[in-house]
Amino acid sequence: MKHYLIYIYVVLLALVSCTNEPEPKGSGTLSFASITRTGANAAEGIDQDLAIRVLDSNGDVFVEYPAGGIPRKIVLETGKFTIQAYTENQDTWHTENNGQGAPCYFGSIEVDVEYDYVTTISMEVPIVNYAVTLTLPDLFEDLFKSYSFALSSGTRTVNIKEGEKAYFSVADGGFTYKLSATNTDNVSHSTTPITYRNVEAGKLYNMTYYYGTDANSGDLDIEITDDMETEDVPVE
Repeated sequence: MKHYLIYIYVVLLALVSCTNEPEPKGSGTLSFASITRTGANAAEGIDQDLAIRVLDSNGDVFVEYPAGGIPRKIVLETGKFTIQAYTENQDTWHTENNGQGAPCYFGSIEVDVEYDYVTTISMEVPIVNYAVTLTLPDLFEDLFKSYSFALSSGTRTVNIKEGEKAYFSVADGGFTYKLSATNTDNVSHSTTPITYRNVEAGKLYNMTYYYGTDANSGDLDIEITDDMETEDVPVE
């Protein structure tokens, strides 16, 4: 009788032990149908200038892929993840193009990876800085033999010519602009520096100058227009 009771007790312990073992989480699949920059004139696909990183629920990097190396599908454990897509110039965009800067893109979405299920991902990644460009009136170069257009924002000062762009961070609170020019009579003209603060990410601010009532006087007025900053970017 004692041996019988001990046998039953051992069997019960074995059953309890099996019951407490965690079940495997399993995995699911993320399928990247489209990851493109906002405003890009491109067909659906993966933008070769974008990289991605996958963060787990604790905010730690689970896996990351460089620009040009994003796979079409990845397999992850089930659970919640954050997908970040970005250009790799996050810390260097302001030094590109001889200091004029370059567009910088960053975006993120949260996904829930389900067991044995394919989750399709489409992301449009926004630009996080803004651009400023210059437009001069007709015949300006016939009246003025030289000019400079200075833009300052934060700790940076950039000079651009007509049609060029300079990129700045919204966090720096706007930009200051100043036009200086010397006419064909060697008379110099310079506007007072003016600060424009109403800036938004993804905008292109066109500083358009036009003549006052007398073009020969050298007086110039300005109109500031804004549009979305876009690029014609092919996607493979």
